[in-house]
Amino acid sequence: MYLPIHVQDRPQSAVLISSFVVVNMIWWMVMIAAIGLGATHLSHCPVQPNIPIYLIVLGTIHLLSLSLTYTRKNWGDGMVSVMCSTLTAVLHLFSFGWFFAGTFWVYPVYPPNYTPEAFRYCHKTTYQFAFAVTTLVWVATSLMFICSCCFALLTCCKTVISGHRLIPNRYTFYGATSDSHEPAGGDV
Repeated sequence: MYLPIHVQDRPQSAVLISSFVVVNMIWWMVMIAAIGLGATHLSHCPVQPNIPIYLIVLGTIHLLSLSLTYTRKNWGDGMVSVMCSTLTAVLHLFSFGWFFAGTFWVYPVYPPNYTPEAFRYCHKTTYQFAFAVTTLVWVATSLMFICSCCFALLTCCKTVISGHRLIPNRYTFYGATSDSHEPAGGDV
């Protein structure tokens, strides 16, 4: 398998690779379960009939997206890789919109009645699975947003604290750490 130079030179820790594999396997299982639950209980949620459909489409989109990602990695740089990347981007955009639609289907009916004869009925396992997956994705998204903001804030603070050393002037190239105000070429 071909890897770019910068990726080949960077050592990957066994813990990082193992964690990635475990998280991927768990996500595959969750998405397969979503498809199975949605398909099995397709007509068992009259309070919001879109919830089983939400699970089926969500699972299918994510499994297809993961499969395309693996296909792209295995084919290297070529037309197949470009097509897989493009299709994956389209699937991610659709998944983003579908997730918001699922949020508006799952949360407003909370808590549904789990008794089949009731008016606001939804199959218990199907609804709770949809609720849990939607909530976990919201929590993960929120954590990533908070971590990104903290990283940006720390980067800004580090830049401000380091002062003028990281800001180029007419005598230095970007990133120079010299405090000297002499021209970069010596005696010019």
